[in-house]
Amino acid sequence: MRKKKAYIGFIAPGFIIYTILMIVPIACAVYFSFFEWSGIGPMKFAGLDNFKKLFFDARMSKIFFNALKNNIKYLVCVLLIITPLQIFFAYMIYIKIPCHKYIRMMLFLPYVISTSIVGFFAIIMLDPNIGVGNSIIGALFGNKAKLAWLGDPAMVFKIFVMVVIWQCIGSGMMIFYADMQEIPSEIIEASIIDGAGGWTRFSKVVFPSLSASFSTNITLSVIYALTMFDIPYILVGPQGGVNNKIDFVNMVFYRYAFGGTYFGETSIGFGSSISVTMFIIILTFSFVTRKLLKGRAGREDRG
Repeated sequence: MRKKKAYIGFIAPGFIIYTILMIVPIACAVYFSFFEWSGIGPMKFAGLDNFKKLFFDARMSKIFFNALKNNIKYLVCVLLIITPLQIFFAYMIYIKIPCHKYIRMMLFLPYVISTSIVGFFAIIMLDPNIGVGNSIIGALFGNKAKLAWLGDPAMVFKIFVMVVIWQCIGSGMMIFYADMQEIPSEIIEASIIDGAGGWTRFSKVVFPSLSASFSTNITLSVIYALTMFDIPYILVGPQGGVNNKIDFVNMVFYRYAFGGTYFGETSIGFGSSISVTMFIIILTFSFVTRKLLKGRAGREDRG
């Protein structure tokens, strides 16, 4: 009994802080989502009206589902482009290609830079009037060859993904690299003695050993993709750019909870309904992802 009381003493401070900073805000958001409330003054009970507006209102549902589509579209880019690149560069560093320490530093450096600075660098490069990109194009090919960059609906999402790759590739790369370093050297040496080439060694020995880092990276990527806000906000502002091409759900929440875009005033109640909806979506995606990755790891262990 005394041992159990000792554990409670260690756990209690963290549990209290977590409850105050996480559980209580989530409970408040759920509560507020059932009210019409601007954040000041009396609250008017609205039942499920906020959720009905979000899903079925002709204007609002279009905005919300377009933003959610962009979140999922970016998540697909993460799974098909960013994660494979992270694994590739991690393996290049693991096998110690020439200048691997310099490459590791340069790939990881943008991750430790503030997102606002990353966005500022991108704007310096891509601003259609004063950007370095158009200055170079204008000097080489004339002013008519200059591009709209972030103002071009066909280009803006691709540019956004490239900026995210530049900033975020280092974090996942280092997680994969750390997992690769845990592979016993005897296994690698045995594969070399058996005549396994570079690709065979990677596909049969290294990649199957990345289940832990793979699970961690994919779970974090799912959460990050569904909570995307900072980089698109810096690049194109709160409206999501031309034709809302890089509008994300968190930007919709920001606009309608604090910007008064839909109701002409701030609406904490309606904003809370967006946050509750996204909380459920993120929880569902994370749960499904963990189940799929756990099943994959189990099959590999049996194999």
